[in-house]
Amino acid sequence: MGRPVKWSRDLHSIRERAAHARTETWGRVDLEELFGVGRVTAQTLMKVIGEVQPVGGAHFVERSSLLSFLDAMIAAPDFDQAFRDRVREADPPPSPKPLRIALPADLRSVMLRDLPAHISLSRGRLEITADSAVAMLESLALLAQAMQNDLAQVQAVLEPPARPPYVEDDDLRAFIEQMRSQRQS
Repeated sequence: MGRPVKWSRDLHSIRERAAHARTETWGRVDLEELFGVGRVTAQTLMKVIGEVQPVGGAHFVERSSLLSFLDAMIAAPDFDQAFRDRVREADPPPSPKPLRIALPADLRSVMLRDLPAHISLSRGRLEITADSAVAMLESLALLAQAMQNDLAQVQAVLEPPARPPYVEDDDLRAFIEQMRSQRQS
């Protein structure tokens, strides 16, 4: 027989806190705090709760899945047995499929002016057209490389220049213009 689960006596208060929390998606750290457990136990809980969503290398569970799990554990006649059964039957969390995109050596020095026509930048706007997810990812990698190599030019295109503040007072506006013209010469 395994060790007793410490948080089992707090199921009702845990469920109450989860039901009234603002959090919709719960990560490992959120579960650590909610259940008062450590990292490994929180990871096990995520597996047992089920419907784990991988997002950017992290895993999350929806509040509805968490509440369903807690309701099932509260309703179970034998919590320890029900929990052990769920641990044994739990699927491993999904692992994201890595997309490996490698830029050819000749494109590692790409500049903004070298980008293909399907990648367009204008003031406050970026547009990429592609016929597949992989082609989109390749374009994003190419753009990232161009931004790294030519950031000043990319900023000049994307970021509109700051407009000078409008001054209503004619004398003050004339004085400011005079100061600007002296500074530029």
